[in-house]
Amino acid sequence: MSRISQSLAWCTEHQGSTRAVGLLRIALASIILARYGREVGFFAAQSSGYFMLGGYLFALSGLMLVGYCSRAATALMAATLAVMYFIFGFSPDQFGWNSHHSYLLMISVFFLSCTPCDRSYSLDRYLAVRRAELAGVAPPAESGRLWATRLIGLQMSALYFWTAVDKSDWAFLSGERLEQIMVWHYSGRPLEEVALWPPFLVTASVTVVVIEYFLAFAIHVRNMQWLAIPVAIALHAIFYMMLPVDTYSITMIVLYLVVIRPEVVHDFMDRMQGNAPVTHRL
Repeated sequence: MSRISQSLAWCTEHQGSTRAVGLLRIALASIILARYGREVGFFAAQSSGYFMLGGYLFALSGLMLVGYCSRAATALMAATLAVMYFIFGFSPDQFGWNSHHSYLLMISVFFLSCTPCDRSYSLDRYLAVRRAELAGVAPPAESGRLWATRLIGLQMSALYFWTAVDKSDWAFLSGERLEQIMVWHYSGRPLEEVALWPPFLVTASVTVVVIEYFLAFAIHVRNMQWLAIPVAIALHAIFYMMLPVDTYSITMIVLYLVVIRPEVVHDFMDRMQGNAPVTHRL
């Protein structure tokens, strides 16, 4: 098999447990509500268009959370986020809806809609199991084709790589760009001296670039994930604590659910529920 065929098979033939995408569906619905709930609430509607937008967002996020008509609800939510990003996002009074944080959330929901995210941790799953019980047959398996999760992982790699490329100049590596950010957010604050300390600025700038280049590739290498995933979570946690990164950090952290092998997530959830010993490791 040629390398091109192997690469295509790595994506198109990827199958496994659907528990990770079920958990991701719940997580992304929660993040959407946290990110946009206050801005699209009916009390904040500036026009009938915003009123309808809020209705769609709350209804679809609710369906995603409980997992009813999961795939259709997730696809419609992706379409709603696309409208918010490409149409409402360019309105001068709607700051942030066309940021890269919003794009990441939108594209992740779109890819998730291409997975069988209804087969685990959903009302759809409960109804399917009940129908199987009434028919006297085995319940449907919690498994399916997961090719779209590979695209989520590649999206994460692209984000890490190109943000690192954007930072790979003297202005950032010298700490100058980071200093501007820190001056804006930490001037007059208790941590001002630490945040504006030149050795800290240089060290932090170089470290971030190195880590982002590392993560762009390491998250897909099984033997390196034991290091890459904790490093990534720590990086995004630090971003969240130190800078106003909105939902970017938490979105990136939950997306690692589909970077980890699906059988590892499945076995971990079994172990958490006391159903079976762990048979797969990261």
